[in-house]
Amino acid sequence: MAFLSVLFGAAGAHWLEALKDLDLKNTYETAVRFQMFNSLGLMIIGLIINLKLTPSKLLSCSPFFILLGTIIFCGSLYIISLSSLKWFGAVAPVGGVLLLAGWLIMGIAILNERGRRNNTE
Repeated sequence: MAFLSVLFGAAGAHWLEALKDLDLKNTYETAVRFQMFNSLGLMIIGLIINLKLTPSKLLSCSPFFILLGTIIFCGSLYIISLSSLKWFGAVAPVGGVLLLAGWLIMGIAILNERGRRNNTE
């Protein structure tokens, strides 16, 4: 997903050069930026899960929400900026809610783990 973010960012810099609508360029750049941030986050979660011998169910399910949220949120922004399908703006909040849920689940899982470790000490 990070690879695609770099690819889309580089391609967009050339494709959108002739585009006069600054709002569409900003929308595209927002999609690239969010995709990269969430890609890096997914890599970090993957490292955390790999370092733990038995990751919690909460921690294990958070990447799915983040991945799906990124695809829906960023995908809808890409579609909006590259086409005339402005109604896709109604889809973006669904991806945003999934992203928020994924990050919230991850945060709760980490706090639960810290609480569990404090109770065993």
